[in-house]
Amino acid sequence: MRASVYQYMHHQGIGRIKIAQSTALMLRIGSKTWERLPLDGNPLYGFLLLTDLLLAQMGHEEFVIYCEPIANFKAPFCGMLAICSRDLGPAVCGIRVNSYDTEEDMVEDVLMISRSVARKASIAGLNLGGGHFVIDWDRPQDFGSNLASIFPVLEHIGTIIDEYDGKIIGAPDMHTHLDTMHIVQRKTQHVICNTSFRHFVRVENGLEEPGSMHGSGDPSSFAAYSAYRSMLKALKFLDGRDSLSGVRVLIIGLGRTGLALVDYLTKAGAEIYGADVDESTCQIMEELYPVRILARNAEQVAGIHKFPCDILAPCAMGQMLSDKRIKDFQCKIICGTANHQLNTDKDAILLQDRGILYIPDILANCGGLINASAEVRCDENGKPFYREQYDEKAVKIRIDTLIDSTLEDILKVAKEQNLSPHEVAIARADMRLSGQRKERWIRAYEASRKR
Repeated sequence: MRASVYQYMHHQGIGRIKIAQSTALMLRIGSKTWERLPLDGNPLYGFLLLTDLLLAQMGHEEFVIYCEPIANFKAPFCGMLAICSRDLGPAVCGIRVNSYDTEEDMVEDVLMISRSVARKASIAGLNLGGGHFVIDWDRPQDFGSNLASIFPVLEHIGTIIDEYDGKIIGAPDMHTHLDTMHIVQRKTQHVICNTSFRHFVRVENGLEEPGSMHGSGDPSSFAAYSAYRSMLKALKFLDGRDSLSGVRVLIIGLGRTGLALVDYLTKAGAEIYGADVDESTCQIMEELYPVRILARNAEQVAGIHKFPCDILAPCAMGQMLSDKRIKDFQCKIICGTANHQLNTDKDAILLQDRGILYIPDILANCGGLINASAEVRCDENGKPFYREQYDEKAVKIRIDTLIDSTLEDILKVAKEQNLSPHEVAIARADMRLSGQRKERWIRAYEASRKR
């Protein structure tokens, strides 16, 4: 299916297809004027119709497919952008690079994650919205290594972000990171998670450039910190314990956030078990920390969720918590740094029925977004200003306050109403989003009446 979409766009000379308010528009390569996309007899009709239904169901504002040339680069830029909500402020759009099997996979990724980001910003009390980029690339590790050969692609992404004039903000996600954002920033100021000016980024010809003044740096440790604080709150809620000392924690995914979480848990005296699909990552973890590695390849990781533990911490890919796996879990608490951990919202109810306390991921890993948001200040009109100041202590205080107040209250309400914490958290996030959307519509209507 993927080849037909991009081949169609390539053969028709179409650089972009946009779906907004159930209308499909196209932008031909070299043109600046959007036109209606002819749908009669269009081979993409079924794909676009299904995508439009998902957009309406999930409340997204805009969706764009890109298949356009990149300056000074042979391959075209093939990706998708979904904007779920800008009701609370500019939409933070993580930039995810992956090798996708189908366009349906890309659509699912970009829609689910963009909604998750919007909800995360909402529940955290941030004046930011949510969106997401997904880029299809055969060798996504090229981006992870920040090779100069892919700088034109990163600059192209920066150009796209800048076209929105502050309505969206780029941020790192899978296979992108701080150095990536430094290159994207060549074409737009609307980027967060920048390397601090104390560090240097390798660029072309072996040269290095300093990072950004007041750059917030790597958000991984802050996502891990909010997960660590959430674990403490969950344990206190379940057993009345104030310490993680001796608590058995299984971390699935030992990347940047997994590593940071291991550090917090080691200092807390937890009994830590680890699993990752990469053998070298496991070896490094064993050398640095007292972690017992239980799985060190994809086949072993596939069944590791059955291991008996007190806390299961998903810290890698999303959708790990599915009905097929839930029946095998032998844990009391699930709390990790991965995004979009549930396969479906109904899986939160299945966990509740099994007596497993699931800490919603939009709260458990919100520390990363809270830290990144410290780079942004929006004025009364919603115009963003960047990197005016950065205070790490203030970020930690904000995370502590959120976990101590919001998470504690959500756990209490969920228990009183016999609901899962996920249901309560999602309801609260969506209520704030819908309330702001109504106000936004009213302001737009009043403005149109004055014209």
